[in-house]
Amino acid sequence: MPSPRRHTAAAGPAPRRRRSRGELERRLIVDAALAVSAREEGYEGLTFQALGDELGVHPTAIYRHFRDKDELMLTLVEAIHAEVLAGLPPPGTDWAADLRLLALRSYEVFLRFPAISQVAAVRTTRSENEFQVVERIVGCLQRAGFDDADAAVYYRAFSDVLLGYVALDAGFAALRPATREGDLRAWSVNYRSLPAERFPGLAATAALIPAVADPANFTTALDLLIEAIRARAGKGGERCEAGTGPAAGR
Repeated sequence: MPSPRRHTAAAGPAPRRRRSRGELERRLIVDAALAVSAREEGYEGLTFQALGDELGVHPTAIYRHFRDKDELMLTLVEAIHAEVLAGLPPPGTDWAADLRLLALRSYEVFLRFPAISQVAAVRTTRSENEFQVVERIVGCLQRAGFDDADAAVYYRAFSDVLLGYVALDAGFAALRPATREGDLRAWSVNYRSLPAERFPGLAATAALIPAVADPANFTTALDLLIEAIRARAGKGGERCEAGTGPAAGR
């Protein structure tokens, strides 16, 4: 994960030429929103006022292209999916390597835009690029040898872990600096000072637990998940219990 950072308001955006209403296009708004979201860790920081300042237009001009912030956010998530896909090579012969690369690429790209990533895990764009990402994941699982039912179930588990980690790390980056530092300090101070007689497991491992912000945490979870999928593929797949069948894309 990129190092947690906060945008310092002191720098502020450089003055921009005011645009006429006729100049404003949907693509310009999306590009401006991505730029703002890369600076603002919190979802609340991505406002139409901030976009107006970025574009040099009155915020109401944006409503001619997006009816509300939710429509804009879904468009931004779709734009990030497009960037993920643009950085991926065609599928190769190793389904596990392809699955891992897609996850690492998704994690890296989404974490550049923490204001968007906090909501990406729980929304569905219903658009082409999202469909293509889901198709890539399902295709990897089918190439692993799973039938359609198992591929659907393992797609859900895989994508939820991926997007859940994105939202988790984006949310951590969005904490107020003092809050974030306090939580990090708890692991290096509070947890390491617990009495061994009451918490023998923590006393033995507290100093070894990776930091919350360590990007290796996601890599570890990803590799564990792919190893588990590979093991089940080697056994011909193992059905999930009845009642836990697959759901459609998030």
